[in-house]
Amino acid sequence: MSPINQDLLAIQNEMNSKGLGAPDIFRDELALARKQIANQYAYLNQGFAHQMAQLELHIPYGEEVVDVRCYFPQGEGTFPNNTLLIYIHGGGWSFGDQDTHHAIAATLAQSSGMSLASIAYSLAPQKKHPYQNHECTFITQQLMKQFKDDYGNHLNCILIGDSAGANLALSSYLHLFDEELKKQVLGMALFYGVYDSHPTSNSWNELGDGKFGLSMKAMNWYWDQFLLEDSDRLTTLAAPIQALIEDLPPVWMAIGDLDPLIDENLALAKKIQESGGICEYLVVPGYTHGFLRFCNQLKGVSEVIEAFAKAINAMVNKVSSL
Repeated sequence: MSPINQDLLAIQNEMNSKGLGAPDIFRDELALARKQIANQYAYLNQGFAHQMAQLELHIPYGEEVVDVRCYFPQGEGTFPNNTLLIYIHGGGWSFGDQDTHHAIAATLAQSSGMSLASIAYSLAPQKKHPYQNHECTFITQQLMKQFKDDYGNHLNCILIGDSAGANLALSSYLHLFDEELKKQVLGMALFYGVYDSHPTSNSWNELGDGKFGLSMKAMNWYWDQFLLEDSDRLTTLAAPIQALIEDLPPVWMAIGDLDPLIDENLALAKKIQESGGICEYLVVPGYTHGFLRFCNQLKGVSEVIEAFAKAINAMVNKVSSL
């Protein structure tokens, strides 16, 4: 375990001094907590420099309309290597949208040179598991179809998720993607994902007191918002690390060594490798959970994103990024 990165600590302290610390999810009303999260991201996203063509889509799903923000580094309607990145954001299934995660999504698109669609899926607890899995699966199908119809491209895709978004990306692929859609998935890039519904590993015991942000108590709160019944924790749809992991496309993962989720991330990587799959992973010294939000501030995060861009371009070109 490394000491916390001093640049990361400095910006966290700066935000705390400006009243932009983490909300108290155990005391604040959910609307107030969501506003505080939005204020945090607004502060981090200010002055964001990347400019590229964007397209706002509003896709009906059931009785809802799902907002999707698309980024085109090479110009609207262009898909380098006929590939679309599908980004599913983090936030404990209860926070975040296409605005909070704007800088992250745009940076991932810009760094890779590929077009990206950021899905603002329905949040818990207003919608409960597995609603979000079905929703993200449907939206992915619709995006692939719509862009083919609109621009004439037969597309492949790469699934990207961070934290709860990584859970949705992996679980949806394993359980809900049909065979035709799976054939279009060239790979996955997963940042500090939630894969096990019982936070009881050694890293949770060592790092889960909240000193480094994410606590075991908070993780259980997120699960309670997300799941309809506590018994749902036992399902492989909620906890994809318990699923049969085989025939996955190549997977790239990144996590900080001060993140209490690190044990389950490394366990998933090992499980993929032991099944005969390709899984490369990057452990970032001194970094805590949720570091992508500092993509506009920290050189270390920029370096992780450079590694991400190299990895997914390797997936497209079907060569090893090692």
